[in-house]
Amino acid sequence: MGTLHGEDLGLFIGRHGQTIDAVQHLAVRTLAALKDQPRRVVVDAEGYRARRQEALERQADEAAAEALEHERPVALDPMTASERKLVHNYLAERGDVETYSEGREPERHLVVAPAKS
Repeated sequence: MGTLHGEDLGLFIGRHGQTIDAVQHLAVRTLAALKDQPRRVVVDAEGYRARRQEALERQADEAAAEALEHERPVALDPMTASERKLVHNYLAERGDVETYSEGREPERHLVVAPAKS
């Protein structure tokens, strides 16, 4: 894991994390080209990844509550594949809702629905 500290890291993170995700993707691709190197790479800046995870978990909890209250599916905003996986895994621990992805990149998004009984 590589963590950056400094000023103006908002520029490095980019809008909705696009820049930091691109840097991470390049790091993964570069290391994948080398043999016998670990493939798991995480690039972070001033705790952005942890803050983003907390925000996604809050959104997931709110969507689950809304889906259960209104007994209908609730679509979340588009997310990256890794963010969708995080939310899928987070909500999988609950037995009262289910999740699935819809749409095509870059508009692919997660849907939270009451679990089928």
